[in-house]
Amino acid sequence: MRSSSNKTAALCIAAACIAFILFFLSVLPGDEGTGPAYGAVSEADYLRGKFDPVKHPLFVKVEAFGIPCDRPHYLRKEAAEALAKMYAAMKKDIPNVKFWVQSSTRNWDVQKRIWELRWRELTSGKKKMGDREIAARILRSSAMPGTSRHHWGADFDINILRNAYYDSGDGRKIYAWLKVNAGRFGFCQPYTAGRKDGYMEERWHWSYLPLAEVFQRRWNTHFRTETGAVIKDGGFPGADAAIEAAPVYVNSINPACGKAASE
Repeated sequence: MRSSSNKTAALCIAAACIAFILFFLSVLPGDEGTGPAYGAVSEADYLRGKFDPVKHPLFVKVEAFGIPCDRPHYLRKEAAEALAKMYAAMKKDIPNVKFWVQSSTRNWDVQKRIWELRWRELTSGKKKMGDREIAARILRSSAMPGTSRHHWGADFDINILRNAYYDSGDGRKIYAWLKVNAGRFGFCQPYTAGRKDGYMEERWHWSYLPLAEVFQRRWNTHFRTETGAVIKDGGFPGADAAIEAAPVYVNSINPACGKAASE
């Protein structure tokens, strides 16, 4: 009787372990695009930023991990944990520099406000420009809603949003350290100098590749052949003029930051 009970208990434990492993694997983002990797949000909506990171169960407050921030910021938990490890290592190597997160996850609504602000600025001047020219000018430095890497919870900006800042002082020390060490923690600079297409160089923008590389591939699966689906339920000024360029800007990144750049 005891032997039968022991066998039953062992089978129950084994079944519970298998169930836990299957659940654990299902929460990791993968190419299948299913499961709870996106929370209660559909994959398509997640990838274009149609959710609130403050309320999303897979996002965490960055400063809770001991990372300096200029205001409350949110990232996917995996990215925040890796950033905390990288920040601790940086403080050991260059302890006197000032480092902080300046921007993190931006959803559709935030990105739309940024786009609309830039649109108003460019249309308020005396020079009259067509929608394509206005959109092209904005796209030098700002993503259109639905296409920003900042939607995904894996990307963040640091310190100062000017490349010249990283030529001297703390900026130079931080950037030099990141170029050598960021890869050890899973991070990469997606917008480097020397690329032919896409956004300008951004020395302040860093991406957590274990998440971002997957999300980029999935964005391509959803929207590259039907780009208009990015804005299917919420347009913005110049959307029709800008949307055809969406795949170019999503994929024109530093080749070291993922295979999707060349797909």
